Amino acid sequence: MLSEQTGSIDGHIFKDQEVYLGNDLNKTKMEHPLRIIETIDREGNPVTILTNCFDLTAKEIADLYRYRWKIETFFKWIKQHLKVRSFYGKSENAVKNQIWIALITYLLHILLQRKIGYEGSLLDFKRTLVNLLFEEFSRFVRTIYKTTGRTSKGRRKKDWEREFQVIEKQFVEGEGSHLNHLEYDPLFL
Repeated sequence: MLSEQTGSIDGHIFKDQEVYLGNDLNKTKMEHPLRIIETIDREGNPVTILTNCFDLTAKEIADLYRYRWKIETFFKWIKQHLKVRSFYGKSENAVKNQIWIALITYLLHILLQRKIGYEGSLLDFKRTLVNLLFEEFSRFVRTIYKTTGRTSKGRRKKDWEREFQVIEKQFVEGEGSHLNHLEYDPLFL
């Protein structure tokens, strides 16, 4: 241990130490020092954070750890709604531009959806818009509000009881006697 700071006033930081990992005996000692911070999460569970960040206070690092899920949720929302899966450029400006363009596109979709009063899902709205992008706007509006003319009855179930009654009736009336002959082939009637 190189140095140790005192705990925080609010009681959320229990340890703040600057250390080297490894040891000199087996030559596993790290070249650069690290920082160990012991704190608690939102539920009161103890958390140990190992970092190489020395320019922030222990409280700032602990707060970053606590807010990490808000950041994760934000990026998940960006991936799902703005459709930013990967970045086309690596510079800061390219990333910012791509996020701004995606955000503006998303907001234009929302504004258009509200302007025409469409209550359905944004996904259906966007799919219809993509399909009719180069058509007249009035056709898009008609299509988005069009109700389907047919309804699916789903897979039809076989009425086996009725089938059995028909076969039984044929047998009773003597219409099934031909089935007993060996030369009978239903393919060549």
